[in-house]
Amino acid sequence: MTNTQLAQLVIRIGLGINMLMHGLVRLPKLTAFVDKTEAGFASTILPTLLTKGFLYTLPFAELAIGILILLGGQLIKWGYFAGGITIGALLFGTTLKEDWSGAGSQMIYVIAFYLALRGLDSSGRSRSR
Repeated sequence: MTNTQLAQLVIRIGLGINMLMHGLVRLPKLTAFVDKTEAGFASTILPTLLTKGFLYTLPFAELAIGILILLGGQLIKWGYFAGGITIGALLFGTTLKEDWSGAGSQMIYVIAFYLALRGLDSSGRSRSR
């Protein structure tokens, strides 16, 4: 295995487990998670119904993204892409709240998903250099 392939495996395991566990730990306490998180958006322009709908869906999306990344094959590419899009949606809400430290943390995820996607060749496998 090349260094590039090992690096791709490291980011795949890290992002896959991170997204999987974000979703998995929230599912048993879904209503409490939604209520607590939604309260932070009360002062934004986002309608409560839209915010709650997104928050009820988010843990399932995170869980699915983690599974896609960890399963491998062509699914990795789509897991990274969906992860980046999900973080983009979270970043939108975070910046509406003017939570700049939270936005900074989310930008790290954006960069990680970008680098993970860049490390794949057109077949969805890690580039070997």
